[in-house]
Amino acid sequence: MRKKTIVMLAMTLLSAILFVPLTKAQITPREFHVYAWVDKLQYAPGDSGTLYITIRNDLATEVYVYNVTIEYPWHAYVKDHWEGNETIEVKAAIARDGGVINKESKFTVPKDGKAITVGTTTINVDVWTDELGKEDPDNAALISVATPPLHMALTDMDTWMTYLTVALVVCTIILAIVIFIATRRPRAPRALIPRAPAPPPPKPK
Repeated sequence: MRKKTIVMLAMTLLSAILFVPLTKAQITPREFHVYAWVDKLQYAPGDSGTLYITIRNDLATEVYVYNVTIEYPWHAYVKDHWEGNETIEVKAAIARDGGVINKESKFTVPKDGKAITVGTTTINVDVWTDELGKEDPDNAALISVATPPLHMALTDMDTWMTYLTVALVVCTIILAIVIFIATRRPRAPRALIPRAPAPPPPKPK
């Protein structure tokens, strides 16, 4: 009798262990959706913005969400801490058949070189669940940061402007001389009127 009880308990425990993974395997992630987008088409360095995240569960069972992790393109380790990342705690189950959870993340685009991007880049958004593990957005969360203009640094502005003024004056004088020579007409030489020869001096008597 005791052996039968032990065998029954062992079979029950084994069935429970096998049943849980089987139940999770039957859940299709295609019916679990994550959407993420920002509130502006483009940002300048120093701008503030908002990242919107919507999680929808169209499965026949509820899904427990632990948290949402976010990494912006300027994510980096600065001195003694991380910047450009955030973890949003959810710790709630999303109801079955159309349950929805909405979250927001406020951010500020850096003013230094970390904000320089080429074109449009992606914000990494991961939703961590119990039944499905990690889920990524259905659509890429894109962000565009405007490239700052290139500023030309001019040193010794007074000296540079003086040289420029002198060069302009010299060019103006040369141009005036060229125009004067090109437009000057040569004069015709004067005709010489012949004069009668002077009479010879009188002879002495």
